[in-house]
Amino acid sequence: MRNEKLIGSGQRCHGHQVRGKGDHFSFLIPHFSFLLCLLSLSFLPSAAQTETTDTLLSHMFSYAQQQDNNISGMQSNVYVKHLYQTHRRNFTLWVVPSMYAIARGQRSFVSEQYSKLTFKENGDYDNLRQVYYTTIPHNRRTMPTLLEFVTPRLYSETLYGDHILSPFFRPNRVFYRYSSSRIDSHRARIYFRPRYVSNTQLVSGVATIDAASGRIIDAEMNGEFDMLHFKTMTMQGDDGVRALLPKLCQTRVNFKFLGNHISSAFEAAFDCPITLPDSVSIKGDRHLIDSVRPYSLSPAEQAIYHYRDSIRARRQQPDTIAIDTSLQQQPKKRKHNYWKEIGWDMVGESLIRSLRASSEAGFVRLSPILNPQYISYSHRKGLSYRIKLGAKLNLTDNMSIGMNTRLGYNFKQRRFYFNLPIRLDYSYRDRDAYAEVAWANGNRIYNSTVIDELKRLQGDLPEFDEMWLDQFDDLNLRVLNVLPLNNRLAVEAGLVFHQRKAVNHRQMAALGMPDKYRSLAPMLSVKTRPWRKGPLLTIDYERGLKDKKNDLTYERWEMDASLKHRMQRLQTLNMRVGAGFYTKRDKNFFMDYSNFRDENLPEGWDDDWSGNFQLLSSRLYNQSNYYLRGNISFESPLLAACFVPLVGRYVESERVYLSSLAIAHTRLYSELGYGFTCRYFSVGAFASFLSTQFQECGAKFTFELFRRW
Repeated sequence: MRNEKLIGSGQRCHGHQVRGKGDHFSFLIPHFSFLLCLLSLSFLPSAAQTETTDTLLSHMFSYAQQQDNNISGMQSNVYVKHLYQTHRRNFTLWVVPSMYAIARGQRSFVSEQYSKLTFKENGDYDNLRQVYYTTIPHNRRTMPTLLEFVTPRLYSETLYGDHILSPFFRPNRVFYRYSSSRIDSHRARIYFRPRYVSNTQLVSGVATIDAASGRIIDAEMNGEFDMLHFKTMTMQGDDGVRALLPKLCQTRVNFKFLGNHISSAFEAAFDCPITLPDSVSIKGDRHLIDSVRPYSLSPAEQAIYHYRDSIRARRQQPDTIAIDTSLQQQPKKRKHNYWKEIGWDMVGESLIRSLRASSEAGFVRLSPILNPQYISYSHRKGLSYRIKLGAKLNLTDNMSIGMNTRLGYNFKQRRFYFNLPIRLDYSYRDRDAYAEVAWANGNRIYNSTVIDELKRLQGDLPEFDEMWLDQFDDLNLRVLNVLPLNNRLAVEAGLVFHQRKAVNHRQMAALGMPDKYRSLAPMLSVKTRPWRKGPLLTIDYERGLKDKKNDLTYERWEMDASLKHRMQRLQTLNMRVGAGFYTKRDKNFFMDYSNFRDENLPEGWDDDWSGNFQLLSSRLYNQSNYYLRGNISFESPLLAACFVPLVGRYVESERVYLSSLAIAHTRLYSELGYGFTCRYFSVGAFASFLSTQFQECGAKFTFELFRRW
């Protein structure tokens, strides 16, 4: 009652009406509503503005199709200069590929390059480097991955190589948010940024376009990829097909890794007037690079050259000590630190970067010895390491001989693996044919009939299962010739020799069982691709011959179909189906297939993760006289992991896997998996099932650090 009285007594005062707090707010509500409406309308684009943005985008996306989009065969003389500056560095910079040369000594370097670019139909190009000069010691190159940022392909699916989705490519519009503003009646600005989340495959920035035609006049892009923060400003050509290519490009890059900070600023000028013969390939000629440089160096770059010249002048001037005004000591001989020059510069550098020596006669290359990319881990096989050695010698214009050796070690199996192929490439009716001899110690193979035979002869003893009596090491030699009959059909014929020796050969001999088996088999394979973008179909036939030295006879057929379908937006669909069966076999028999085997020296993400089973027991590859398999994987950027806070922005690509297998004496085996790759590593998680019953789960891990460096 008291509250009611107070409220009532406050209705009038001195003959005037007085509003309470509620009345004040009710009086202001219409005013606030009106102001909020005006404020919201000011942030929303008008219908005319939205229509203008859509119209500008439509013109921009359509410009490339309206031109004679045939840039195949076009050439451009390109001048590129780099300015490298080391702001912070420590000992970890020595382990970064190509950074060895600037990990000590000076902190600023300049590199200049004059090249000839020949463009291809898909926007890629061949780079013929003709003149190269640098202040980096021994004319070395550092951060070669920066060369990808020299020529941004604005109208292609990706801006640089096979990464970073272009905001100027119509199908990529789903990943970007756009807005626009007018500069004048002829030009407009298009602003773009990632639509959902920031990601290493996307950029943000602004482009100036011709409002009528949609031609991109210039563009500025900011992004981050492979530990490089970059800002690119590019000016496109004036008209026609030249407008699809850059005329001038400037990029600033920052690299930060474990306390190291390196920055680089480089410029690329296209369509330079001086054309050099294709045979010109000169390194370290200061006068030649001065003659082809289209514009002057900056003061900072000139200061680096002056410093280098002064250092050289002091080294060439003899050291003297004045005895009197007429006598001088003989010049001191400069001492060479051969351990540093040979030990560190050659041996030390080869540990962290690939070695390659090439000429017109051929090349030799060795992968880095301490390269994390060749270290992998899987739930079933444990830790593995591999290395590659390749060489090629050109015999004639149409014939060459080479090898591509793969070496590896499995720490869990404590086993060294090798594959040593020697290949002779030759031309047959203007088609590439080759003959190959490959020697390998193969994969460890299992023979279940050994245990069955021992149990039949000596009874069912459980210790037989713990002696590894059914495991054999496989040493094999393959001699084959591949002959393409036309563009869609190739025939492969040869001989395959296997020597399989028991791992526990002493125990096998003690039990009176053979510890070694040999086989020699002619093989025939027919490969065809019925249409250009269709699947690759393969039929393999192999028949073992029996003689005094080779005691295994068999007959095997295999069929396989594989398709790698590249879609838009860096999406790829991998599909593979296959079957194999034996129509003849001996009692002591190894069921060893060509397309269904346990690989110990896989090639990497593409080869190993989309066509093999990750959790399947090694024994099951060799226990069935038939198999039927199917593998499918879908790869795409910006799939799911990119939406994870903090870490999702670094995810470059993601994959989903589904694999199924039907073999004798077991239910349908399936694997379901998911994996992603980033700048540091690739990782995948897998689960296996028998029919619908869960069996186990596991993971696979490989390093990706500095993969593109």
